[in-house]
Amino acid sequence: MNVEVIDQERLVLGIMIVKPEMITELNMQVSDFGHVESQAYYESIQRLVSRKEPVGIFSVIEDIKNETGACHKDMLMSMANESAQHPSMAFSDYAQRIKKESLSRKAFKIINELTIDLNAGKTESIAETVSKLMGIDQADKNYSHSFDEAARLVFNDIDKTLEGNNGMLSTGFNSLNKAMGGLFPSDLIIIPARPAMGKTAVMVNMFLEGEGIPGIISGEQGVTQLATRALCIGGGVNHHSVRTGMLEDKDWDNLTLGTAKFTDKKGFIFDKPAPTMLDIEKVCRRWVFKNNVNVIFIDYAQRISHENRKLNKYEQMSDIAMRLKELARALNVPVIALAQVNRACEGRPDRRPQMGDIADASAFEKEADAIITLYRDEVYNEESNEKGVIELDFKKNRHGPTGCIKMTWKPQFMRIEDFSAYEYQQSYD
Repeated sequence: MNVEVIDQERLVLGIMIVKPEMITELNMQVSDFGHVESQAYYESIQRLVSRKEPVGIFSVIEDIKNETGACHKDMLMSMANESAQHPSMAFSDYAQRIKKESLSRKAFKIINELTIDLNAGKTESIAETVSKLMGIDQADKNYSHSFDEAARLVFNDIDKTLEGNNGMLSTGFNSLNKAMGGLFPSDLIIIPARPAMGKTAVMVNMFLEGEGIPGIISGEQGVTQLATRALCIGGGVNHHSVRTGMLEDKDWDNLTLGTAKFTDKKGFIFDKPAPTMLDIEKVCRRWVFKNNVNVIFIDYAQRISHENRKLNKYEQMSDIAMRLKELARALNVPVIALAQVNRACEGRPDRRPQMGDIADASAFEKEADAIITLYRDEVYNEESNEKGVIELDFKKNRHGPTGCIKMTWKPQFMRIEDFSAYEYQQSYD
């Protein structure tokens, strides 16, 4: 181990012993110290604090002697004397260096374990390794909170909300914002529907109209197909006209406007067919940390493959749902995933999908912060009184009420808009 790192560990520990008020400024684990003796000294300090006993050179010497039977008086006295000559302001710098070295050490250990597994033919360890590496810098995060601290955090969030600085992203639609408050960091939102209801179109409308830099995982449509939809929706151009090349002059102008709207989002598309969760975790992490992506869209959940084919379908989807939620939390971004709905709902008089109709429903019910089913009555009923209407039904909503909101659906452009009863009446009279 690097001698310089050992010296820094002893300086940090010595400063804590000489100046116990510095202990609360250190957010580290025992394992962050690389030297065995350093770990023992930090454990001793923690024991004294937990017993509400004073921390000092003699109390640490006595505690270690009681725990191990060994006398570390000379070493601890030397550490204390050397640390007394260093300013307290250097404490945080030394601690950061120790933490950085700890992260490197832990990462190399994880990679070495993977190398051993790969040499033994255990390729299923790759996904677990990526998850460990993604969470390696979260290990020292504080997960224990007093009620007083929790209350302060609530009011901090309220202040941030009032200042417009709480990380929430607008969906671009007033009715959706009102129902769910917008898109919040770490949320997993599932949008299930039967085919032809407009799942992908709703997703495209959301990332075009909403705030943020989007990253889109498109496991079903290739990049050209998805981008064509986005340009048509953004510019108000008939998708069929673009596909057939039957464009009028105004269509070219509108397509140019749609292109500008699409490219101004500065987003990214990953269009590998049936990607694995490992693929998604890797690309999303890169997007977030290198390209400032702050909202993830996935089309669609059941197209995600699992690395471990030995698991049954339910176990695979349960793990995928859990990892999608963990991805949202680890990257602190909202993740919006489309999902398929089973055919069973089409056999009922009311064909509106329920939460249990989602394919592999229970896996997503547990993990999702919001579940919003889609329904257009005109798909089943040519004489529908609600042509041009798409229902977004909140079956689960941790940030607001459940219930259905109606939005305007413009099929020729695949656009959704906030519903206006007056405009709707004018269009269908």
